[in-house]
Amino acid sequence: MMVVVAHPDDESFPVGGTLAKYAAEGVEITLVCATKGEAGVPGLSREETARLRERELRAAADVLGLSEIRFLGWQDGELAAADENTVIQQLAAILAEIQPQVVVTFGADGISGHPDHVAVHHLTTAAFKQAQMNGFLYYIAPSEATQQGCGVAPPNEITGGPTIGIDVSRHLVTKVRAAQCHASQNPPYSGSPDEEAKRLACHEYFVLAHPLVDEAKGSDLFEPLV
Repeated sequence: MMVVVAHPDDESFPVGGTLAKYAAEGVEITLVCATKGEAGVPGLSREETARLRERELRAAADVLGLSEIRFLGWQDGELAAADENTVIQQLAAILAEIQPQVVVTFGADGISGHPDHVAVHHLTTAAFKQAQMNGFLYYIAPSEATQQGCGVAPPNEITGGPTIGIDVSRHLVTKVRAAQCHASQNPPYSGSPDEEAKRLACHEYFVLAHPLVDEAKGSDLFEPLV
């Protein structure tokens, strides 16, 4: 599995449960982070912030059980202005090397609308096509979709396409622990991981972008029923 995000913490807050689940099942997961979140800590220089947030990300990755982290080397807040061909070539080369069965990235909304998130969506989609990947490409479903009841997949009208729900109920404590590693980002989990996990939704949702289908079912990113 290859997961492409914009900043440290993008892996833990929206999809930490899914990553923890598949890592626990023995899946090798490569996290590709476009920036080091250089603009994410007021009062610190970009260099200091990059070092801090990289440490936080590596700690979170250890908690989640990720196999590898790769940074693309772009600057936080400037990805939308980066040379598209260069970034696409970077991502396509990693895809060709790893040959992941599953690729996960942001949807067109970027969840929050952050320009870096939206850029990652477009760049990863283009790289997936350029590398002529045969695997599954998923977009992280809009954040409001994760507020749906446990096990109730939100409709396509909300997510924008065929949706797979992943049951992460057994991995919510790990998700909280990973999120708490990103202390500089003031995670909304100040209590014990066991207690905080009780407040989290037990499913995370993903839109199947490739192959193109009208509907997808099931509970496994590696074997969606299409």
